[in-house]
Amino acid sequence: MHKFILFRSGIVASSRHGYLPPPMHEHLDELRAQARDLPELPGVYFWVDGLDRILYIGKAVNLRARVTSYFSNARRDGRTRDLVGCARSIRFEITATELDALFRESALIKRHQPPYNRMLRTSRRLYYLKLESDTPDPYLQIVREIEPDGALYFGPFHTSTVVRETVAFLHNVLPLRKCAAQHPRCRPCIYHQMGTCAAPLLDEVHRKQHQEAIAHLNDLLDGRQDRVVHWLEEKRNRLSDGLMFERAAEVQSRLDTLREMLDRQVVLEAAVRCRHVLILDRGRPGDQPRVLLVARGKVLSTRDVKDMSVTEVERWIRAHAPLARTIQPEQSDLDAASVLEGWIRYRRDAVRWTSVPPELSAHELSQRVAYVLESLPAPEPIAV
Repeated sequence: MHKFILFRSGIVASSRHGYLPPPMHEHLDELRAQARDLPELPGVYFWVDGLDRILYIGKAVNLRARVTSYFSNARRDGRTRDLVGCARSIRFEITATELDALFRESALIKRHQPPYNRMLRTSRRLYYLKLESDTPDPYLQIVREIEPDGALYFGPFHTSTVVRETVAFLHNVLPLRKCAAQHPRCRPCIYHQMGTCAAPLLDEVHRKQHQEAIAHLNDLLDGRQDRVVHWLEEKRNRLSDGLMFERAAEVQSRLDTLREMLDRQVVLEAAVRCRHVLILDRGRPGDQPRVLLVARGKVLSTRDVKDMSVTEVERWIRAHAPLARTIQPEQSDLDAASVLEGWIRYRRDAVRWTSVPPELSAHELSQRVAYVLESLPAPEPIAV
């Protein structure tokens, strides 16, 4: 008869004779020895239990330093202590760069679903604005997928902040229906009195006004980012002029958050739509600056940029175009783009990047490469 023991971590062990797993100290020496044997290189590491199940996947710039830190952290962190207690071996994969390790970690976590990983387990999805087609008075809905239902969809939006601010903007400048009830008791409400809702269920005149508002959606959603930012700035200024400083500060906070989200969305758009991103990474103090060519969750190639001209970088990019077309992605383009965006944001003081759309002309490509290489430090003067 099996006896089952449920540990605090949620991992279940079993034995025919009530055998408990050995105390932690009996396997720690072996785990420490494995950790000391890890290379001091970037890569991905795996904590694995006695049944060959992956418990946790992580990435590191220095595999040995990162994994050995778990043993000291286990003294003060219960979750780490559980992980080390259940693990029986440590495995690893070496990667060429830290960014490679980030891409690999994200893809492997989604594939294996390790119980001790909390982040990156689910794929990111896009946001869309939807207007149903089977009702004469549709209202804007925020949805996560496009369905073959004949409805009108706008997007995609890559962050919830951007889509929420866009909806608020649209409702403020267009008299769109705001009531989401299936059978609303349509009476003139405060929104109708303020002129921000056409109240289409009142009569045919109001319904026609609502349909005209819907017809303007496409015009407003083109270039929506600048329009939404401008709308928030005007709202903040009106509140400030009216000495309503607390509300103005709230709008400014929303504006700051939106601008940060839009900065992040620029990277996401470039990685998802353009496929290729050229990055200059100055590295850490003492490192040689290098350029990375990234596409669909892969670092295609890296090159030291010392003595490299714009023309040489262009040829390097074109040489990898066929390889980029054959990439089999390990995760969705949005998930890979999210990893890249997070890395660029974290390393923003040390990197400079540009998108490289496939349809670029030779002149445009030259301009973009020159933009990236502009941030290189000036060469040291040659001693005479």
